Amino acid sequence: MWVRIMEWMLVDDEPPRPAPGSLLRSVGLRVHGVATVADATTPDGLAEVQNSDGAGQPRSVYALTGTADAAQDIWTNIGERQERDQHAGSEFVLTIGADRFQVQIEGPASNVPPDSRVTVTGELRLVGEYEWDAFELTDTRADWVVRSVVALARGDIAVDLSHPSA
Repeated sequence: MWVRIMEWMLVDDEPPRPAPGSLLRSVGLRVHGVATVADATTPDGLAEVQNSDGAGQPRSVYALTGTADAAQDIWTNIGERQERDQHAGSEFVLTIGADRFQVQIEGPASNVPPDSRVTVTGELRLVGEYEWDAFELTDTRADWVVRSVVALARGDIAVDLSHPSA
């Protein structure tokens, strides 16, 4: 599966710039996307639904189907003039077999009942190391082997990840 690593992570050397065959240790993956009720005939898993942005740049979009943990609303308060927090979507952990993914979606947490089967469609990205403590994320980190690396626009890269061999 293809995962975007943002340029700022590479500048900060978190993780060190990966190369084919390298191991990314204890990293989390997040999908920013849209959640829908999973079709009863769709098995749990991950399926690629798009592999380019239409302008020749690789941009893999996946449909991840699994079980949602309890969702939480995300609130932001940016700037001194803002009188109250603004709703910025919701987040939850999606479990697919032994894999667990961080998920961020638009809309309220009440749209995703706990223990429901959902399909989340979006692009996978690496979770920033600082986010685990700063946002008190549920630990979903795992080890992944890098199969391939592709340079993207604005200094980002895409890495093709797989599970390490047993």
